Amino acid sequence: MFTKEDVEILAYQRYTSGEDYDKSVWYLAELLVKILKNVKNGDDIKPFETDNLVLLLNENVNGELIEPTKDEIKEIAEIIYYQHPEKSKLHFFVAEKQLLLNEIKKVIKENRKDQ
Repeated sequence: MFTKEDVEILAYQRYTSGEDYDKSVWYLAELLVKILKNVKNGDDIKPFETDNLVLLLNENVNGELIEPTKDEIKEIAEIIYYQHPEKSKLHFFVAEKQLLLNEIKKVIKENRKDQ
């Protein structure tokens, strides 16, 4: 898995990239929806604990991420936008979810049913 330091480094890199607020909100929404579509009880995942992600994969995940629709992302992006998190927190949330999704992708790839 990844550490809090990994998240902080990635969040700082995102901060220095100059990405605008709206784009960061959309990216966070996209990451959240991807996680929720591919993992059971995605809201319950503790990013800094070593949960066994294999046990958390949805049954219909087989080798590839289930991709969200633009409408699903838009719905979550609107919720995030209206909560208006500080940009620094937004970068941290994006970094955390990005690292978590990378771990989920690894687990999905390693546990393909047709191998």
